[in-house]
Amino acid sequence: MGGVFQQPAKVSDVCDQIRGVSYSGDDAVPKAQDGYLAVLRANNITEEGLTFDDLTFVPAARISEKQLVRSGDVVIAASSGSLSVVGKAAPALTDLPMGFGAFCKVLRPNLKVAPAYFAHYFKTRDYRQKISSLAAGANINNLRNEHLDDLRFPLPPLEEQRRIAAILDQAETLRTQRRQALAHLDTLTQSLFLDMFGDPVRNPKGLPRMKLDELIAEGPQNGLYKSSTEYGSGTPILRIDAFYDGVVTKLNSLKRVRLSPDEIKLFGLAAEDIVINRVNSIEYLGKSALIPPLSEPTVFESNMMRFTVRRDQVEPGYVVHFLQTPFIKGQILSGSKNAVNQSSINQQDVKGFQINVPPLTLQQTFATRIQAIEALKVTHRTALAQLDALFASLQQRAFAGEL
Repeated sequence: MGGVFQQPAKVSDVCDQIRGVSYSGDDAVPKAQDGYLAVLRANNITEEGLTFDDLTFVPAARISEKQLVRSGDVVIAASSGSLSVVGKAAPALTDLPMGFGAFCKVLRPNLKVAPAYFAHYFKTRDYRQKISSLAAGANINNLRNEHLDDLRFPLPPLEEQRRIAAILDQAETLRTQRRQALAHLDTLTQSLFLDMFGDPVRNPKGLPRMKLDELIAEGPQNGLYKSSTEYGSGTPILRIDAFYDGVVTKLNSLKRVRLSPDEIKLFGLAAEDIVINRVNSIEYLGKSALIPPLSEPTVFESNMMRFTVRRDQVEPGYVVHFLQTPFIKGQILSGSKNAVNQSSINQQDVKGFQINVPPLTLQQTFATRIQAIEALKVTHRTALAQLDALFASLQQRAFAGEL
């Protein structure tokens, strides 16, 4: 049973706000070296916590003792060109030999609040909504001290805070374990590909290399364009946000568009079609997927192409995985047409992709194993979605005094 909450406290009542480290571009280096310390930036703040993959290093003299990250600190992205980034927060789980940049802030809890409970507040929907409302209402891309200081949240007695934090920590651990399992399966897929076929660039197994055009049975065909006024009901339409890493993951939540029977026939997808993104920011250009069995007619949007492959030469599942490799990404980068905020490839570019072609039986074995791995991923994704919903419910109850 939940405890009785005191009056809501202001964030400024329970923490000190620390400003970030100021430095010039000339001070920063991309790798660790003597006399330098890392600084966290907005890209190091994620929903899963702080990450340390892409750090910047500045002279240690630039970082005061107070600006070193301590266990229990909440690091917040306070300024960004993107409103969706402003307010991102993650706790430090241990003392860190690093600071944080001027576009970030740290909230350092005092003895009035349990650090874990304090950190959980900054993961709540209530916090994100307040920050989003503030940013939208003031049309700002940065958080001033008072924006954070004036936030209010429930503050029960310390023992109650610790009890609530322990429950939320346990739920968070279960979510983390599921995410780690999914990451492991992703690694397994990559390892299986390299073990069976070798690195595509070096091609150590001496596999024959063919142009994709020689392996295509039908296509490539550009997708369907419809104005926004035609969306809302009708036939499901595949968009690029519905597939990741070669797999369509959001069939049940596709947008719908009003079409004629001829349009549905012309742009209709079928199981084992391959789609590839032709217009996007450069990092997503060439993103592709294998179409699964469909429960109703479904079409594809104009920013992608669709094609099928010759089954006497290649297995669709193998081709889709090959399209995810850095070898193909390099071909996309060299052939892309770049404009402001987006790049593109055309049908001739796709036909010209160089594809390593192993024996068909080996491709089929790979595709079967990948199907088994993908089935496991579906199980883990479903469980993770359930855990996410549970965690959100627990958060809401915790900060409403009902947990």
